[in-house]
Amino acid sequence: MGDRERIGESENRRAGGKEEQEKQMKKKKLRILIAYNDPADAGANDLDYISEVAVKNEADIVYDTLIKMGHSPALMAVSGIEENIAEINDFSPDMLFNLCEGFHGQSKHEMHIAALWEILGIPYSGNKPITLGISQNKVLAKNIFTANGIPTPEFEVFDKVPEKTHLPFPLIVKPSNEDASLGISQNSLATDMESLRMIATALLEKYKEPVLVEKFIEGREFNVSIIGGKPAKALEISEIDFTALDGDTPKITGYESKWLEDHPLYRKTPSVCPAKTGTGLKKKLVSTALKVYEVLMGKDYGRVDFRVDSKENVFVLEFNPNPDISADAGFSKSLRASGLSYEQFLKKIIKDNTGY
Repeated sequence: MGDRERIGESENRRAGGKEEQEKQMKKKKLRILIAYNDPADAGANDLDYISEVAVKNEADIVYDTLIKMGHSPALMAVSGIEENIAEINDFSPDMLFNLCEGFHGQSKHEMHIAALWEILGIPYSGNKPITLGISQNKVLAKNIFTANGIPTPEFEVFDKVPEKTHLPFPLIVKPSNEDASLGISQNSLATDMESLRMIATALLEKYKEPVLVEKFIEGREFNVSIIGGKPAKALEISEIDFTALDGDTPKITGYESKWLEDHPLYRKTPSVCPAKTGTGLKKKLVSTALKVYEVLMGKDYGRVDFRVDSKENVFVLEFNPNPDISADAGFSKSLRASGLSYEQFLKKIIKDNTGY
């Protein structure tokens, strides 16, 4: 009987110790470094600069929230690799929030910055370099979608001004390796060969990369945000509301609609969440979004953008592996509609990457 009592006491101590350990883990104050690309590197005379500034605002909101959560965060503008490594060594972070969308104004380096965190062995939020790289390369991503049976608009790629196309007009013309809707506007819709050549010429000159020409899917536009896990979970669906646009204005979510708050198109194309969809359409959007996330090896979070035609056929435009996660952005709107607070979202990311 005495032996049983001692065994029971030992088990109770182990159980109590485990509970205490879990409490300590929950209370742990982490040193979290928030990395973002320095807006000063983008070129303040270019409208593209606006989206770069938004990343700094995003970093500030994450910083303020982490303070409220009891952590010890710090901000780091990624501008000089040697200097940044020195900052990291001085701060000695438990984790890094990676909000970098490029380096020195070039989005093609987004994956390289994430690779740096991996080389340094720092747990970091967001997607891995391979996912960032594939998603950045819209042509590669679309080929992967097609190979995996994921519907995406028909397309062609041109590294010089096109002489002809096999695609039916209207067509949408965009840079093939940019994000944040850079290079996409109401003027991106080509209705004939002349306008296609004109748009392609401007993009080739500005971005110095091939242009992606897609069949324009007339219809509705949806965003499906995803949070990682086993399994990953789709949040409430958002829809871009085009009803305020007049009949002559192309129903496109371009740069002005996303970033220029004083622009009429920004005010006339709000996102609505949760979107009004029937059960069948919602199921198709969610299942396709989760398949995209799986195929591209998503981590932590991301967003899949869709066009849907009048017959409710869904077409994946792209996977955004680094969407704006500031408190007033579309991703956060989906969080709230799904019953999750911003703090809960950050807490999940921290736990998934550090165990705390």
